[in-house]
Amino acid sequence: MKNFALLTLMMLLATAPLARARDWQLATIVITSQTNSSWPLWGEKDTLHYTIETTDMIYFVEFTYKPSPHSNSRGPEIPLNVQTKIAIAGKHAYALDAKGKEVKLHILKKSTK
Repeated sequence: MKNFALLTLMMLLATAPLARARDWQLATIVITSQTNSSWPLWGEKDTLHYTIETTDMIYFVEFTYKPSPHSNSRGPEIPLNVQTKIAIAGKHAYALDAKGKEVKLHILKKSTK
């Protein structure tokens, strides 16, 4: 029984890096806008809208967060009009911010160039 548990643990550890492997491609984030909304029950919510252009596709994505004076919640520092790397996985796009950290963005719409 111990051998089976050890084998299972080794398999999980061996496949963990594979789950984070992404198919990165070069892209340019060309347009951005921001929407602020406030609801009495849910509080304030900010949504950042981005347009990302790759060699063959255009993605319209958004990032939503709740700003608060008690936390440092803010939008990502994604460079505009500069080539960066993105990865597409289902309904989400992952972009690298100015510090090289992955930022998860929700894809609203995509179209071919």
